Amino acid sequence: MPMPLSLKTLRLKWQLLFGILPWALLFVGSKVGLHQLHWDVWTFDSMTGTLFAAASFILAFMLSGTLRDYQASLYMPTELANAVEAIADTNQLIAQAHPHYDPAPLNQALAQLTRHLLAWLETQAAIAPVEATLDQLNHHFADLLRLGDAPLIGRVQSEQAKLRLLIRRIHIIRDTDFLQPAYVLLELFLVSAVVTLLLVHTARFEQGLIVSTLLFIAFAYLLRLIRDLDNPFQYGDHSVLDADLSALREVVAQLPQLKAEKAQPQSDPHR
Repeated sequence: MPMPLSLKTLRLKWQLLFGILPWALLFVGSKVGLHQLHWDVWTFDSMTGTLFAAASFILAFMLSGTLRDYQASLYMPTELANAVEAIADTNQLIAQAHPHYDPAPLNQALAQLTRHLLAWLETQAAIAPVEATLDQLNHHFADLLRLGDAPLIGRVQSEQAKLRLLIRRIHIIRDTDFLQPAYVLLELFLVSAVVTLLLVHTARFEQGLIVSTLLFIAFAYLLRLIRDLDNPFQYGDHSVLDADLSALREVVAQLPQLKAEKAQPQSDPHR
């Protein structure tokens, strides 16, 4: 049963925060324990402030870069759906111009391609069926070429090339870890900042505990957010910022209707 839109939106909004709350409780327990043992011997000075500033700068730098790439990746599934629909539209156009041409085989191939795309994205299935189905479109394009509509063939081949490019870009984004060396630096500074928050001594412990916990939550939340934005094609319970696949699902639902419409006999307007 699909989740209601309001509940889904609420889950997406708060899931990251709820996911780090256990770590925040662990931080509070560690902070209280170190205070009871009188191990909070670090005083807040200019060097401590520099450490927090450096950690914040690296966080902001990586967040800016991943957010820009995320916005570019967000529309890739929709662009895939648009390319499939453009080929299907051209297929239907040729069928209207040539009554003896049957558009069903190409529509079936497009529906199969879209189903393979959804399986590849949603369930981490192999990419080989996607590439094989994309190659098989050439056999159907050859049938179109025999009809002599060269401009229309150029159009569908252009959309096929667009599909290849988008699929390879998604494959690279999802399966290649470009930012791992940057994560090493980021995590090094964040771990140093958290250790400093645990050991720093304040005149009023309760006030210092609240501020330190809020800073820890902010650092941990931003780290989780950056990791989620870095790969918008994860599609699992551990990710809440995945690219929307609804456009591809709509294409899968619409292509059989196109076949059905072609199968219906057309009435003669001159009767």
